Amino acid sequence: MKIISLLVGMLLAVPAVAQDYPSKPIKIVTAFGPGTATDIAARAIGQDIAVQTGQTVVIENKPGAEGQIAAQSAAAAAPDGYTLFFTTQTTQAINPHVYKSLAYDPVKSFAPVAGITLGAQIVMVRNDLPAKTIQEFVALAKAQPGKLSFGSGNGSSRGGAELFRIMTGTDLLGVPYKSQPQAIADLLGGRIDIIFSDFTVGLPPVLDGRARGLVVTSKQRIPGLDQFPTVDESGVPGFEMWAWTALYAPAGTPKPIIDKLNALVRQAAKSPAYLNLLKTSYGISFVGSPEELAAFQAAETKKWAEIVSTAGMKEP
Repeated sequence: MKIISLLVGMLLAVPAVAQDYPSKPIKIVTAFGPGTATDIAARAIGQDIAVQTGQTVVIENKPGAEGQIAAQSAAAAAPDGYTLFFTTQTTQAINPHVYKSLAYDPVKSFAPVAGITLGAQIVMVRNDLPAKTIQEFVALAKAQPGKLSFGSGNGSSRGGAELFRIMTGTDLLGVPYKSQPQAIADLLGGRIDIIFSDFTVGLPPVLDGRARGLVVTSKQRIPGLDQFPTVDESGVPGFEMWAWTALYAPAGTPKPIIDKLNALVRQAAKSPAYLNLLKTSYGISFVGSPEELAAFQAAETKKWAEIVSTAGMKEP
């Protein structure tokens, strides 16, 4: 009877924990630095979760090593819902194929909470580069093999450039950065030639004339940005590249807390901050159930295995 009473007590305690959650500040570890698309999206969601719960939500940026530092830190946190992980396909779908070993497992170390955003990239070059179209850039690159460089501050940026290099038969020099804003700064300074970037940090310098936008990586042109053709329609048929953000908790976090977090995110997706994020980044809402995120991540992992292999991105 004592054992049965203990089990019943444990079962009743789980919903009670979720009901009381959150009762203290929440920390969201982000895989990239301040000012990145990931950071901005995390703050938009975190801001509304704070309003809904009355608890402080702290964003902790841990950039570096293609998100591995942040992923390892979040994976090691207590599975109580008070440390979360805001990340992208870089840590959850690309890194397993690029690196021989990781200090975290993209699937086993985390419990999916919800997808957040989905967006294409803009391909941009420095203003003084003599290429006003992507076709002219390809011709220029082929005339100077190994001379033109691309910068990347995350896996999807690098993946886009590497896949483009393979599909166009060009020889481009890759230059890695700790975060995308640093890569953009070097493009504007004339130190690198081309970048595949999310719209959040890449579009502003294009629209104000500091850099030249050539194409977008979506399959169709983007409403509001119709002046930019797609890579696909510009002589590289079949090219398409998307980036996404999502929220996770450490593995072992009780399901009632995961469900509570998912409900908070769904509500946050209706907030002015989130809707403004989609507007300014030309993104798509990607909020769904934890199960939908898990299935999407599995499909993305398979897709990126092919891209990494084709583009030769695997580290020695």
